Amino acid sequence: MNFTCARKKLQDAVNSVSKAISSNPIMPVLGNINIKAKDSQIIFRGYDLEIGIEHIEDAFVKKEGEILVNARLFSDIVRSLGEEEVEIFTEESKLVIISGNAVFNIRWLDPAAFPKLPYVEKDNKVTIKTEYLKNMIRNTLFSVSTNEQRLILTGALFESEENSFKMVTLDSFRMSIRKEYILGNKEEFNFVIPGKTLNELLKLITNDDEDIRIYYEKTQVLFEFGNCKFISKLLQGDYFNYKAIIPTKDFATKIEINVNEFRNIIERNMLVSDDGRKAPLILEIVENMLTANTQGEVGNVTEKCHIKKEGKDIRIGFNARYLLDAIKSIDEEKVRISFMGETSACIITPLNSDEFLYLILPVRISAY
Repeated sequence: MNFTCARKKLQDAVNSVSKAISSNPIMPVLGNINIKAKDSQIIFRGYDLEIGIEHIEDAFVKKEGEILVNARLFSDIVRSLGEEEVEIFTEESKLVIISGNAVFNIRWLDPAAFPKLPYVEKDNKVTIKTEYLKNMIRNTLFSVSTNEQRLILTGALFESEENSFKMVTLDSFRMSIRKEYILGNKEEFNFVIPGKTLNELLKLITNDDEDIRIYYEKTQVLFEFGNCKFISKLLQGDYFNYKAIIPTKDFATKIEINVNEFRNIIERNMLVSDDGRKAPLILEIVENMLTANTQGEVGNVTEKCHIKKEGKDIRIGFNARYLLDAIKSIDEEKVRISFMGETSACIITPLNSDEFLYLILPVRISAY
């Protein structure tokens, strides 16, 4: 194998596939990058048996070939190079890397032991703008469950609904639903992608102007964008019937509040609440005034703001972090918060959109 490649292209490829390489792989061979030179392209692959990434870059290929190389060492070397062009070739059992006056000689391994990435049929496809998918992931990933005893909830539900593409995540305390309208989409789909997969995917998709193609089958999903292929296992089983927990009765109280003002109030309250985990954020809504109060171990804070209210007065407590996650996800001027009562879940939605719905359970505040 012998090829010359721009350092930036090499760095981009290594950065991509490294996201599918564990620092503590279950098999030693999975700690390597698979590099293949063919025609005028270099194909880089990383795989941890859950996630597989393939990244292709153009290069000047003098001799075709395929190798495995230690991912951490190769990544460190590429990151250290200063010249624009890098020459890489095999010489017996050594991989030679030349950049400017620097010459590295490192071991390479037989690629035969590297497992092939899963093949995903392209019969089932949905296409969405990268910008939309990024926003959907950011607006829902924070409420993926971390409890592996209910493994299906450690992923996000991808679901079609008429001309919309919906993502749903939930744990034992909150739920996020994010929807994007896709005109002309007639595909019906329903599958669950691991949260880890979406977290790594989010780091890779950077070009907001391009489309991302999603191919799916029963056990695997493939994302294609730019010069990358991103493959992941799907979680198996039936997802929780999330629609059954969305309140459908009349709400006792509804308020409209400025998003930025409410976010700042929550953040100031969290300064005395141990990041919102111990002392609850208590909201007291009387007439057209909201009073936010936190009694923490280090001190307390009280702040008021004007709101628009319909219905009864209410006093209710929440985990401040959960409230903040929801409010930070809404990119509009105002938000509507609807309450069933002091002990029931509330619903948070943008004032002028149905693309986002956030449900959060209250906490007991009898001691406050």
